[in-house]
Formats: sequence, C-alpha cells, structure tokens
Amino acid sequence: MSMRLSTEVLVIGAGPAGSAAAHWAAKAGHMVVMLEKETMPRERVCGDALTPKAVGHLHDMGLSVTCDEFHRHHGLRMTAHGRSIELRWPTDHDHPSHGLVIRRSRLDQLLVEHTADTGAQVWTGVEVLDPIIEHGHLRGCRAFGSGNGTGPHGEIEVRARFVVIADGPLSPFGRALGTARTRTYAQGVAMRGYFPSIHHDDDVIESVFDLRDNTGEQLPGYGWVFPVGDGTVNAGVGLLSHHHGNDPRSMRELFDQWICQIPEYWGVVSEDIESEPEGGRLPMGASVRPRSGPNWVVVGDAAGSVNPFNGDGIEPALSNGRLAATVISDAIRSGDGLELRQYERQLASKYDHYYRLGRLATKALGKPGLMRRFTLLGIQSRVLTELVMRISTNLVNNDAGGTESVYEIGKVIARLVPDRD
Repeated sequence: MSMRLSTEVLVIGAGPAGSAAAHWAAKAGHMVVMLEKETMPRERVCGDALTPKAVGHLHDMGLSVTCDEFHRHHGLRMTAHGRSIELRWPTDHDHPSHGLVIRRSRLDQLLVEHTADTGAQVWTGVEVLDPIIEHGHLRGCRAFGSGNGTGPHGEIEVRARFVVIADGPLSPFGRALGTARTRTYAQGVAMRGYFPSIHHDDDVIESVFDLRDNTGEQLPGYGWVFPVGDGTVNAGVGLLSHHHGNDPRSMRELFDQWICQIPEYWGVVSEDIESEPEGGRLPMGASVRPRSGPNWVVVGDAAGSVNPFNGDGIEPALSNGRLAATVISDAIRSGDGLELRQYERQLASKYDHYYRLGRLATKALGKPGLMRRFTLLGIQSRVLTELVMRISTNLVNNDAGGTESVYEIGKVIARLVPDRD
C-alpha cells in the first residue's frame, strides 16, 4: 500500500535551485515537501567556485555564518597566450566583495539541511516516477522511496497545489509536462577533478583561455583551477558543445591535455588525481521553454538557466529558486493561480536580455579563429579584461564606471540580431 500525503508546495530535486525554492517557500509559512532521488552527500559536475553574487544569495538565506567555514577567493586571474591579468572582485555593487569555493557535494548537503531546518519536509532517496495528471491538470507526483535516505521506503503519492521542477539538466519530470530545450542554442560540456596543490589556499581563482583542438586551433572554452582550501584544487575544462566532438572520450582527452598544461605555479600532477574525473552537459542561456504552467514552474538546470558567459549554474539557480517561491507564495495568499505568470515575466525582465547577449557571444566565439582574436585582444587590456569579468559574472549592478553603458549597448545589439542559426 502506498503512502499518500498532501502539501501546498512540492519541490522535485534538491540542488541549489530546488533547495532555494523550498527554503523561501517554507520561510514564508507554507507547507513544503522536497523530494530528491539521491542521498546526501552526492557528487555533481561543478567548478565549486561561487561568485560574490551567489554568496549574497546564501547570506540572504541565513547561511553567512556557515559560509565562513569555507575558502574565500577575492579575485580572478585570467590567463591567455602566456600573459595573465589578476583582478579583484568589484566592491561597487550590492553583494559581498568575495566569492567562496565549496565542494558541490558539501554545498548541496548544507542547503538541504538548512532547508529542513527552515521547516520544509525533505526526503532524500526518493525517486519521482511520473506526474499525476487529472483532467489535464498537474496534481502532484508518484514516487518511490529506497529507504536509504531520509525518506520512507515504498510507493509514495504526493498531492500539491503548486510544483517546483528542479530535477536537473535532463529534467524527466519537466519533459513529461512538455518542456523542451531549444537545440539551436549551445550547451556547455565540462569535466573536472580534484588534485593536491601547494597553493590550495590561494585567494584567487584562475581561468586559462588556451584550449586547443588537434590542429592547434583555439577552442571556445576555458580551463580552470579553483583552490578549495582543503589541500586540493578543483581543475577542469568547460567547452561549448558544438565543438571537439564532445563524446565522453574526446572530453576526457581534452581534460587530460588541460591537466598537463596547467600553469606550473599550481604544482598539479596528473597522476595525483583524487578520483576519476566527472563530466556532464550544461543547458545554458534560458534554453528550456516553457518555464511555467498553470500551477508549476521550472528552475535551475531544468530550466537551462546556466550562465552562457561562464558556465555558472549556482547563482542563477539560487536566484530563480527564490523567485519561484515568491510567485507561488503570492499565488497562495491571493488565491489566484494566475500569479504564476509573473514568474516568466520577471525572469524575462531580469535575465532574458542578458542571456540573449550571452547566446550571441557564444555563437560568435564558436566561429573559427574568433576565440583566438578575442583573447589576444582582451589579455592586452586590463580595462577590457575587467569589462569581460564584470559582464560574464553578471556584476554590472550599480557600476559607476563604463561597464553598465557597454552592457546596455550590448543588450540593444543582441535584441536586433536574429536569435537563430
């Protein structure tokens, strides 16, 4: 016999987006159930580096004290063509002036625990099987608990007034409701591993723009080394998906090639890798539509919310998870389900022009030779490099200099360029 329960808000998936949505909905006083098929901690493909904007979201959630336990970084070193420029995170915005490096397995566990403390009912080890559709309307989900996590064992049926879909880049639940990725938009592909390093506690993260194919042509992507502060660094590669074949074998070859060319400063030895590297795909640039329905919203990787400029998925996930909780809370309090329309509208207002500009940039950088010309130009100008850093990390708010103007001009140009191949 299956277990049956009802709730106001059902959240499917306990990554940063799902946890943020569940946290803010529970904090608003609503009954929340969050289901996660895996048990915590669990691994995810991630660079582990949180931008200052992402740290600001964690502070808003009440995690500022806990965050002091983790490694801070205060800037970014950008390297290309044998030259480096080191930049500090800007202080002329509304977010902390530092980022954090937190292993993703620890971050997700931390968010889940904090969400449960806020009042949400969090069940891990519970796999959502399919949606419950009655008279064309989403009523909840059917799931199965393994008994290995915090959830019960056996069949589970959850009924809910509203559903937040946060089940990752493949999003089987979202696909069952008709969401789909726009395949003409580039995806990101990434692979990372952990290595011992003598500079594991450096206060800067490094991105190196010198990935090359077998012919020596520069690829549209970058390699990174992010100090974790625990004796290791997170080193990996990120690449636009329409290059280099992108099958597991070719990405592993690119990863191995990158590890051998990491700047000598870090002291990384390929044979000292902590465990097998992890790889995966990252749907970017708001590539998934629709992002909402009559009583459901899609957040995080399930919505293709990864930043197309730099592959960051955590900050957008925390942001639109909070937005999802806000519009659902408004709908519950007003008794008007049409409030969910505000989710699409506010996402469009906050992100769509930014993502459109990012899609235009990734499309351009995918053209042969342009990545090399762009990095050659950029690494010779500190002003241009800082401009790229601010825009790529979405830190253009309250900028008293010229970045905001350049960014606004870029958005206008992006609106005028057809968004298709």
